Amino acid sequence: MTTSATDYFLCGWHVRSEFPLPELALWQDTQHLPDITLTLNEPEFVDPGAPAAWPGFQIEAPSLGRIEMPAICTFSVKDGCEIRLRVEPGADPIEVRNFLYGTGLGIICHQRGVFPLHGSCLSLGGRAVIFSGRSGAGKSTLAATLTQRGHTMLSDDVCALEPATEGWSVRPAFPRVKLLPQSMEILPDLKQSGVHAALQGKYHFRFENVSAFSQKTTPLAAIYFLERGEAGEPATLLRKTGMDALLLVQQQVFRRRAGELLGRRAAIFASSGAIVSTVPVYVLRRAFDLQRLQETIDLLEEAHQAVPARE
Repeated sequence: MTTSATDYFLCGWHVRSEFPLPELALWQDTQHLPDITLTLNEPEFVDPGAPAAWPGFQIEAPSLGRIEMPAICTFSVKDGCEIRLRVEPGADPIEVRNFLYGTGLGIICHQRGVFPLHGSCLSLGGRAVIFSGRSGAGKSTLAATLTQRGHTMLSDDVCALEPATEGWSVRPAFPRVKLLPQSMEILPDLKQSGVHAALQGKYHFRFENVSAFSQKTTPLAAIYFLERGEAGEPATLLRKTGMDALLLVQQQVFRRRAGELLGRRAAIFASSGAIVSTVPVYVLRRAFDLQRLQETIDLLEEAHQAVPARE
């Protein structure tokens, strides 16, 4: 029996999937052949003795990764273009998609030679900014708040970067953010609609308004690494250069260990250096106080205006 498939947009790639991916925008160009296929088939076999990025996530040669999440799903990613997925009985489809959009996309980027940075990304006036940092640092909250100011979402969690004629650009992923319940409380427009479910303590919100998401590859203007300040401390920006900037980027390479096992260690280091040599890197330090979020937003928008435009 043939399983029907749907065509989706992901990072500029045409994805044909037998598993529903409702957070993704639909692919429009009917003449373009799929770049990536996702089929509901038994995942590729990987030698049990193959190197592991972590338990349940094995890499075999530069072209194949296999991820097993007990009671949820197992999938393999081969050559950056073929995903084979087995969904476990009773698994929540949202949990399955969460791993596909995270680890799955990260592996695709590494296999395709695209640099994946952990963060949330928006287009501000046609120029991209990335908020990066540890999980729970407030990346998605800042991004969602800025969409309420008329800026457009490019990606959340995995930012796919590639070299441009001048500097670096961001490939747009999907119009979705993951937010903690307290963040939803201060974003009433998001709270009222578009919330699909809570997973691992976070709500998944898909932007139904197409103007809130851009499908254009966008020049990267700056990267902001989020740092928590003391209560009552004003928001500040500190420019980082050289080795300090390089270390910040290296620490937030998405699924870096997997990329290294895929033979990308030298490429990851070289790309990190190229990024910090052409893209301004800042540490954004602010008190973790959602009631003072406006102060941070004002500082970011003012700083963005001061960053020279890149084509």
